[in-house]
Parts: sequence; C-alpha cells; structure tokens
Amino acid sequence: MVLGERVLGERVLGERVLGERVLVSKQTENIEESRRTLVGTVGSSARAEVDERGAISPIDNAWSLGWWIGGDDRWHVPARESSVRQSAVESAPVLETLVHVPNGNIIQRVYGVSGPAGLIVVDIQNRSPGAAVIAFTINGSGARPVRSVSLDGDTFVINGTPALVLPFAPSRWFVSKAGEQPAIDAVVEGLAKTGPFPSSEDSKGLEVVIMYPLAHTARMRIALALGDEWPDAVALADLPSADDAARGWLALLDRATRVVLPDQRLMDRVMLSRSQVLLNADGGPVEVAALEDWGFDSEAEYAWHGLKLRDRRKARRRPAGAGVVANIETPDGALLVVPSWPSAPSEFLVALRQGLVCDTDDGVALLSVFPSEWYGQPVEVHAAPTRHGLVSFALRWHGSRPALLWEVTDAAEGLVVTAPGLDSQWSSRELSGDALLSEPVNPPISQ
Repeated sequence: MVLGERVLGERVLGERVLGERVLVSKQTENIEESRRTLVGTVGSSARAEVDERGAISPIDNAWSLGWWIGGDDRWHVPARESSVRQSAVESAPVLETLVHVPNGNIIQRVYGVSGPAGLIVVDIQNRSPGAAVIAFTINGSGARPVRSVSLDGDTFVINGTPALVLPFAPSRWFVSKAGEQPAIDAVVEGLAKTGPFPSSEDSKGLEVVIMYPLAHTARMRIALALGDEWPDAVALADLPSADDAARGWLALLDRATRVVLPDQRLMDRVMLSRSQVLLNADGGPVEVAALEDWGFDSEAEYAWHGLKLRDRRKARRRPAGAGVVANIETPDGALLVVPSWPSAPSEFLVALRQGLVCDTDDGVALLSVFPSEWYGQPVEVHAAPTRHGLVSFALRWHGSRPALLWEVTDAAEGLVVTAPGLDSQWSSRELSGDALLSEPVNPPISQ
C-alpha cells in the first residue's frame, strides 16, 4: 500500500516516540495494561471504554454505567473493592471483571457486537453459592449531566436517546436529584423503591440505580445501545457470547502480521493493542503508523485520508529507519536492557515493530534491538509490511549462537538484510536464506 510514498517508511511518529529510546524494555517488569480499554466492533462508531473496575463509558462521555453487587454480607462496590480482578478474554477487547463475594465470584464480561443498534453487551454471571442483587448505576459528567431518564418498554432512555436494552423492567430502583441523598447511601439503607420506573427530569443532573436479582449460577445481560437505530428488536439472549466475540477478534487479527515472542504477557499485549488501534483507527498519525506496520492496510488507508495536512507532513519528515539504530549505543553484539515500552497501544506497537523489522535506506533491519531477556529464545515474525516487501523471519539458537532464517517477498534484487541487534557485522543481499550469526558479546548468565 502507498500512502504518500509509504506512511511507515516515512515514520509517522515524527520526532517524539522513537526519538526517546523507548524501543525495547525489560518486558518482564514493565508491561502494564491501559487503565481504560476500548470495546466495540470494527466498522462501527459504537464504542465504549471499560475501566479497570468494570465501569463503562460510551466514547462520547455523555454518561457512564457503573455496577454494584448486593451479597449476603454487604454491598460490594467494584470501584472501591480490593478484590477486583480484570483480564481480556483471549487477549481480545472482551473485558472480564471479577469481584469476590462470600464463597465465590461475580463475573462481568463486556464486549461489542455488530449491528445497526451499536450494542455493547454487559453479561454478568453469579458464581457464588448465594443469591445476589446487581445494581446498575447511571451517571453523567459535570459538564454533561443526565437530565432526563425514562423507560420505554425494555429500552432505558437517557436525555431523550435510547441508551440501554434491559431484559425486563428493574425490580427495584432509585433516582437521586442534584443535592439529594447520594444513591449509594439510599440503596445501602434499604431505601430503593419498587413499582413501575418513573420518568424523571432535573436540569442539574440525576443519579439513577436500577436493580436486578441474580440467583446462584444464574446470568443476566443488558446492553448499551450506541447505534443509529432504536433497539426495539434486540433479543438479548440471542446475542453472541463473549467467547464468540473473542473468537471473531482472533480471526480478524490473524489475517495481519503475526509474531511469536518469548514473553506471553508481551504477546497478550500485542494482541490487545492491535484491537485497540483498530477501534481507534481515526485517532491520528501514530494510529495510522501502527495499522500499517502490522498489516492492516485497508484500515490504514482509510485512516490516512482522515489525517490533517499537518499530520501528513509529519509523516513525510522522518527518514526511513531513523531513531531505531542511530539512537541505540551499545558495543557490537551487545544485548540491550532499556527502561520501558510506551504505554499507549499505538506507540507500543510502532516501537515494537521497529525493534523487530525496520526499514533502512537500502533494505531492512531485523531485530534492530534485542532485549537481553530474549537470549536463547525463539522469535518469529510473519508478513511484516515494509517499503521493500513483506518480511518474515525466524530466530533459533544453536547453543549460544543465533541462527536466522529470513524471506523478503516482492522485493527488488540488491536489498540488504541486517540484524544489528544480534550481530552488527552481519549482512546479506539474498532475499531468502539462513545464517548462523556470531555469539553475543555479553550473553546473560544463567542463575
């Protein structure tokens, strides 16, 4: 794909990300997931952020959906609990948040499903021996309060717009207006109300709690409706499961560049970061760079056309390969340990890809930098797009010496292949082959 000449060959990152020595990390110590994770589907603008406690905010930040759990002992508020654990199912944007309650757990899964209603599913299961009550909380922001709420059939309406698809009317509820008793205090004191949910308005803002019983082993679903159509034909029970959603993401990600890295947590982060960039493809030049670096050509091209002229100029300023080898100073063949990976998914992906496969003026550099923790471990890259063609390689080890197998497809003769992070003296003009490289000068000492 050609964007300008090639977005990644020109290094969209400009002077900032790659110029600060953030290419590799001591990854076993410094991998941290973003505190907020995007969920949704590719091709839909219906997206939401899930924080590390399972609170959900539509991407426009008009309102947020929180949750509480009424257990046998007390009310458990995930935003305050120390027992909350969160993970991404199959490293996909399918967020699983687990809250411990007496003798078990309540598990929430949040994920997007395709369709005009723009649904974000919230699936909750009771894996404890006792019954529980699930309370969903609806709040606005200071600048954009929830001014009105109503229930239209099974659709919960916020500020005149469909917002939630419910399984049925809530069994109990509480609405607090600005200046009144906080909803959580009222619910804890047993002041939640029964009966039909009333329409409510307050220009200064409302706080709303809707409550549902959840028996032992039972599960329930609601869905955020963020699309363009009124969700009056949604059957919550028929929606894809969280596992279905995760499998769909894995199939999508598998069609692009694939890598095999020595650290599973790093692999998990690669998987999740790629989905995050796909869900934020219109974020800016760094997102465009990450998309093209990892083989999402059609998405990168679409995002490129949305860039402002200034960002396109930034993309053209940076020469191929700058900031990758030039900014790394080590003895020939020395393995590297540097502080940390970038935290943003797009910057992380670009930095990692540059460390694995990087355009140079006359060819490609494989493993421009090589973390010492990877010594003796296999590494693979499959179908990484560069200005010169698709690059694949596999790193194996013969004792203490690295063995490199590589292939560059659709490339012109005369291409120079190097591996400066492993052996700065080695190069080849073959488009495919294998080579036994020199032993690193300072291999890690086994404990």
